[in-house]
Amino acid sequence: MTSADEVLRDMAIVVDEGKIIDIIPNSEVNFDEKFIKDLGNAVITPGFIDLLTQYQYTDIGIVKPQSLKNKIKRFFKLFSLKYNFAGVSQENYSRKWASILTDYFTLDRNEKEQSFKNGVIESVKAGTTCFAQVSKEYKYFEIINKLPVKNYLFFEVFADSKNKSKKKFKVLRSKIEELILHKGENTHIGVMLNSISGVHRKSWALFSKYCRKHNMLMMTRFAESQDEIDWLEHGFSDIDLLHKFMGMRKISPYAKELSPVEYLDNLKVLSKKVIVANANYADDLEKLSDTGVKYVYQPYYSKEICNKKLDFNTILKYFPKNFGFSSQSFSKNKDFNLLSEAAAANVDKVLDTHELVKYLTIYPAKILRLDNTTGSIEVGKDADFNVFKLFDGEDYNAILEHTTPFATYSRGKKLVKDGKLRFSL
Repeated sequence: MTSADEVLRDMAIVVDEGKIIDIIPNSEVNFDEKFIKDLGNAVITPGFIDLLTQYQYTDIGIVKPQSLKNKIKRFFKLFSLKYNFAGVSQENYSRKWASILTDYFTLDRNEKEQSFKNGVIESVKAGTTCFAQVSKEYKYFEIINKLPVKNYLFFEVFADSKNKSKKKFKVLRSKIEELILHKGENTHIGVMLNSISGVHRKSWALFSKYCRKHNMLMMTRFAESQDEIDWLEHGFSDIDLLHKFMGMRKISPYAKELSPVEYLDNLKVLSKKVIVANANYADDLEKLSDTGVKYVYQPYYSKEICNKKLDFNTILKYFPKNFGFSSQSFSKNKDFNLLSEAAAANVDKVLDTHELVKYLTIYPAKILRLDNTTGSIEVGKDADFNVFKLFDGEDYNAILEHTTPFATYSRGKKLVKDGKLRFSL
């Protein structure tokens, strides 16, 4: 399914050394010359691509600190949270993030790494063969760099002043240049500036220039909360409480009463090499789209954390063929299945199955500039694909009902079969 812009039927994929070297009719398969894997009545799709993950938070709300040291640390973090957010609703965006960070900061290193690994495992089981991971912690590079799936590691930046912006820029630039020398062929590196309200204007200038110079992708959370809109309008909001809780000083906008698009466009940030997530509270989506930015749709995260979610039809209107999905969620019953998420978003059947799958495959591959190796079933590309078993009488549309693949392959290597992993972390 999905080679260039067509659905192939009754065909066989020929794989050699992890690459698709041919696609031939089943009638032409020579069973004497090739190792044959008969998949029976099945649909093959390209592997799915998750455009924004933070796997380190997978076990948040599930795993509690075990050591006495971390239990004490959690006690003081909770006290700080209640003190800083006294009188603020628990449904408030900034308070929700403070609660998430409280849980995360009180886990030890092993618990954090296991949380990260659990997220990767569940995603791959759901058919994800490429993901864009966001973290400000370098320790996850060692895990990511050994993974058998493609990945983009976006290093997250917070900065509350001009001097800290310069310092963090120098440190991260040096670290990126070091890691580029040690990264594997599956790993790619980008920069994530947290948000308009979480980064000083100097950081926007420094990192935008750096990313343009080195042809590097940059990502940001964009207008995803009412707190950020209030901050832009008045110069202060509950987002200041979150920054204080995180140990940051107050950040002020360089000018008030600007829209999110105007704020970053004036800094010459927005371009086709920038990926923005959410934009739930942006009023000027057409202007945002006109800048050429790529878009990440996060239905679960938007509903759970941001208290607002853009309608799927709105996303299709302003970012056609220019967005992908993120499965990020903070629910205790997380669902990492991108196909299930996309099917739920497309409940009105605005897109047919073939076109919907493209928003999990070829379109996000283009956004991450990996479409030369993945995103579609084509000769010369890596053999990254999912296998969905069909019952008698079903066609490829049935994958929207049976959204978990029977098997997942990356570079021709089977990673999952019938829910069981074929690799270790």
